[in-house]
Amino acid sequence: MWDFESANSWPVTFEMNNQVPKLLVFSGAGLSAESGLSTFRTGDGIWTRNSIDEVCNIRTWRRNREAVFKFYNERIREKHNAQPNSAHKLLAAWQHRWGADRVELLTQNVDDLLEKAGATSVIHLHGDLNSMLCTACDFAFPKDGLYFDPEAACPLCGNSEGVKPGVVFFGEAAPAYMNLHRLREEMRPCDLFLAVGSAFEVVPPESMLPWDRQNQHPHNLLVDPSPSRREMFGIVEATPATVGLQRLEAQVAALMQ
Repeated sequence: MWDFESANSWPVTFEMNNQVPKLLVFSGAGLSAESGLSTFRTGDGIWTRNSIDEVCNIRTWRRNREAVFKFYNERIREKHNAQPNSAHKLLAAWQHRWGADRVELLTQNVDDLLEKAGATSVIHLHGDLNSMLCTACDFAFPKDGLYFDPEAACPLCGNSEGVKPGVVFFGEAAPAYMNLHRLREEMRPCDLFLAVGSAFEVVPPESMLPWDRQNQHPHNLLVDPSPSRREMFGIVEATPATVGLQRLEAQVAALMQ
């Protein structure tokens, strides 16, 4: 395990190669948990209280249409009063400090708390609660109003029965995953990979990390109160997102110079 308290032993690969490091952040539900939003798999998570096959399955959603819209409108209602926490704000601040070209924010979350915190570029791997998708013609469009309207028609083809919330369901294609493959192909030894609040149940770290970054690499950082796949990370903060990111702030700043 990398001793992140020993500043003198931090890697200097990027200095030797005159490379400018990037910060690649992958976040899960744990990032927004401290803002009051439910996680999906930990503790009393959403999937312990709801059926995936009923409300989040691309093969069954049409026959469960009423339950699907009710479920995702409840997710919207849940985030009404949710505000970005200090972890969202710090990630957004890093993106402002070093630029969106050097700080990539990829999230599994469908909320918009990173954007509310001031992030200018966020890749939502699993869609979001602000858009709808027409499965008849594959056209994505912003929802009209605060909640998802079960009667909404596609503005492109006019279909209404095939319109669903713009959240990626299980069994559905996830176009944004191409960014994970790009990340894996482009990641350099000098780049920082930071995972926050993910149990890696859906997206394993292997899908994002090159083979030579899969064994406690010192630039792989993990923040999670119940960390999974620790063997992949050189720095592990077994704390909530707000605490862990604050503890890593100085180390991240030093490595990004």
